[in-house]
Amino acid sequence: MNDFGAIGLSDFVGKPRRGAPVFSEKTFYLEEFYGKSLLFALIPPAGQRISDFDSLVLTLRELRRNQTRCVVIVSPSALPKLMRRLGRLAPKEPPPVFNPSDGLRSRPYPPDSAVAEIWARLRAGSIVVASMSRDDADDLTVFARELASRLRVFKLLMLDRRGGLIDKDGQRLSFVEEHRIRLTMRNLRSRARRAIVRAALDALEDGVGSVNLVAPGDVYEELFSFIGAGTLFTEMQYGFVRPVSIDDFEEVEALIVRGQTEGSLLPRTPDQIAKILPSCFGYRIGDEHLAGICSLLTEPYRRDRAGEITAMYTLTRFQGEGVAAVLVREILKEARARRLKYVFACTNEDRVAGFFSRLGFKRVSARDVSAAKWRGYDPSRIKSLSIFRAELD
Repeated sequence: MNDFGAIGLSDFVGKPRRGAPVFSEKTFYLEEFYGKSLLFALIPPAGQRISDFDSLVLTLRELRRNQTRCVVIVSPSALPKLMRRLGRLAPKEPPPVFNPSDGLRSRPYPPDSAVAEIWARLRAGSIVVASMSRDDADDLTVFARELASRLRVFKLLMLDRRGGLIDKDGQRLSFVEEHRIRLTMRNLRSRARRAIVRAALDALEDGVGSVNLVAPGDVYEELFSFIGAGTLFTEMQYGFVRPVSIDDFEEVEALIVRGQTEGSLLPRTPDQIAKILPSCFGYRIGDEHLAGICSLLTEPYRRDRAGEITAMYTLTRFQGEGVAAVLVREILKEARARRLKYVFACTNEDRVAGFFSRLGFKRVSARDVSAAKWRGYDPSRIKSLSIFRAELD
């Protein structure tokens, strides 16, 4: 066990301890989606099997309760299956049918009449289902992107049976920023997949908040979990670091508790957690959630003008994106602003030790950091630690 959960986290497991803030991934995302508009596009052949709708229907049910507006675009052959599967969630009015070839070369597209019709139906109910005039994956992809751009939806979700993108090593690309999308397209062999990724890029450039590419059966997990199940496309420079505000404290505390439950972070009491919150920094993904956190603890080491980098935790989805390194660099800037002599960090994991070495930290002994660190510390645990120090003077 150590105090860094930023590298190699496993899936979220376990239950929060008693006294922890009430917090769940789904609850957090529902708050994020409240009052927003999401567009779901089932790319053929998605929607040909009734099971393709199971996860989507669960998702729509949650979003409807949450007062989130949802637009679902499907092929004509998938439409009757979806309407049956929706049951009571199905809109009462017959779904509108759009022909992408009508007016595609004119602007604005889709025309004002189509946007007005969708808005009228959204006012009557929070879910709108629409269909294309023919079963064509390219047509549906283009129309969904054009409609998402015209509506400036908060999120566009492309539901494709092949799911999210895979890198050359066979690992899922969970997060792709806009400036990397064109490179990603060049590595795709499938023309249809390139068309979908191109649509994601065009949507971002037109002002859509974010785009998700996911298999139909995984859309619930993709929307309501930090881990995700597909690929999230975002605009360039989507993430940034800043000190957390008091309104972030509950979210940060909940993430720390989750890291402790996993065994990724050192166990702390609520009072101990409260002491590290004021100097905590967060890596925020646009207007969405925190992708990582890290704190600079200085009060116990004031006499030595030292600081400890602690409670570093990065959500699984954003590993490999340099979040942890950006957080530590921001901590070092803050430490210099506080005129500290040095900062230090402790870990018992080789991967984390390698991380600090790559950032220029030097491995030292326990005697080379503030003695206040070791008051009440189990001597046997000290021997298992790798201790790193960075000079600031």
